[in-house]
Amino acid sequence: MAQREGPVVDGAGWADLDPREFARFRRLVSALGRRADAALATLTDRELAHALGVVRLGGAGIGAANAAVDEAVVRDASPVALLPEALLLFGRPAAIRWFVPHHEASMQVLRGDSAEASDFFHWPLFRLAEELLARFRDRNSSQVVRYELVRVAVPAWSEQAFLELLTNALVHRDYTVPGVVHVRWGDGGVEVSNPARPGTGVRPGAALEGLPEAPNPLLVDAFRRAGIAQRTGLGIGRAVAAQLRHGLAAPRFERSTDRTVIAVLPGEPADLAFARYVVARERHGEALGRAELQLVTAMLRGHRLRTAEAAALLTADRSRARSILFGLVRAGLVQVDADGAGRAWSLTDQLRHDLRACAAHVRAQRTGDQPPAVRPAPTGQPSNPATVAEPAGWAIPDAGPAVPRRQRAGGG
Repeated sequence: MAQREGPVVDGAGWADLDPREFARFRRLVSALGRRADAALATLTDRELAHALGVVRLGGAGIGAANAAVDEAVVRDASPVALLPEALLLFGRPAAIRWFVPHHEASMQVLRGDSAEASDFFHWPLFRLAEELLARFRDRNSSQVVRYELVRVAVPAWSEQAFLELLTNALVHRDYTVPGVVHVRWGDGGVEVSNPARPGTGVRPGAALEGLPEAPNPLLVDAFRRAGIAQRTGLGIGRAVAAQLRHGLAAPRFERSTDRTVIAVLPGEPADLAFARYVVARERHGEALGRAELQLVTAMLRGHRLRTAEAAALLTADRSRARSILFGLVRAGLVQVDADGAGRAWSLTDQLRHDLRACAAHVRAQRTGDQPPAVRPAPTGQPSNPATVAEPAGWAIPDAGPAVPRRQRAGGG
């Protein structure tokens, strides 16, 4: 494997890496199955670091990164020099604080102007991601809606959306810039923020299909091979879709600045009727994609969309937006009218009827009444039955998260 062109960390050595973090990586690879690079789970610590490209033969120049050097590294026949990414992925906290001083993350729970909890970490990234995800799961709540025999958990915030935003914050931040990756629970929702270098171009959220080139490709690749992320540039789009399919508001990025990327999962209640409708379509093999969810949700919250407004919402050109809108017309979800200002797109009466039927079913489920006979009826053949299971969870060494699980009535 070719080594990355870039400086190593002067003074850092193999002893600054924690064997438990390599074990964590292997457990993640094993737990996440086909999403991960399964071959990595069989490697030794040095082989793993070498496969991820985060070490180099100590004292060797870039040109020496040949097959003989590679073989020396993996058989432990020579000391290795560490790239910064080796410390960020596998380093001991003390070594990270010394050699990568700008790396810091926090988890805060805010109530008004006071903090119920405020913890700061200098942990390696996989351990940090697991801990923050465990704390997210501990505070997140869910409601259950049913469609036929399927029980669907509708969370207060989508776990997939949170993980996409957290991963972006950890692997895309510029580690040469001072600052902290913050996860804040507040009255307005869950906020994930990270420092950015001024003048780096388009911020996440400004485009849903493809992001600027990652500043830390080795970190992105490590998360991809662990099965946590995909190196496709579509993470923000997946976060949007994950929220919308549960009847939740899409992530918001408007508070981002030239120096800080701020993503917010709003604390708005879920539209359970819409969540049930989405499940019904999925069960009948007619799932709505991210773009369709965005457009239908926008029309639900407003009334009509112009083609230019749809294009701006999708961060696409008018031709692409028009194609998706016509697809919704053919599916019977959207109708189009024309006036002096051009085309105007709105939801069909049938879709609004189906959503009212879903709302009646949700009310009946929550009150124990007999649900009405009418139900959403998308066309097509039912897909194979599937039930919603609780997330399996990640392997977290040392007996789990730092914050113990507790009984709770809500997810605030």
